[in-house]
Amino acid sequence: MYELRSREELTRAIIGNEVVFIEYYIPNNRDSENLTAAVKSLEEDGDSRILFCRINMTEYPELVETPRGIPYVEVYYMGKRVFEHYGSLSTADLNLQVLRRGLRQVFRELNINLRI
Repeated sequence: MYELRSREELTRAIIGNEVVFIEYYIPNNRDSENLTAAVKSLEEDGDSRILFCRINMTEYPELVETPRGIPYVEVYYMGKRVFEHYGSLSTADLNLQVLRRGLRQVFRELNINLRI
């Protein structure tokens, strides 16, 4: 998982890759840790063509356009945001299930054939 540290890196990641998954987190935050564990599972089991990135909201607040809650994820397809998820559930497993179901539905609707 790549740690994005500048607006330029963020823009390059979104424009230069077909599918980009971005996790916005705060270190040492229980909700962020639960979501991070779920995202790591998605990355391990998911298609290698999906670029997984993360942004530390404490160190790089300028990369957050509109605070949407902590933590949250966005998924971009061909440069356009196609999926958002805000907050964290009580366990990493629940977060993983919710993210997988939501992403699979979006991927089906957009006819994206990637394993997630």
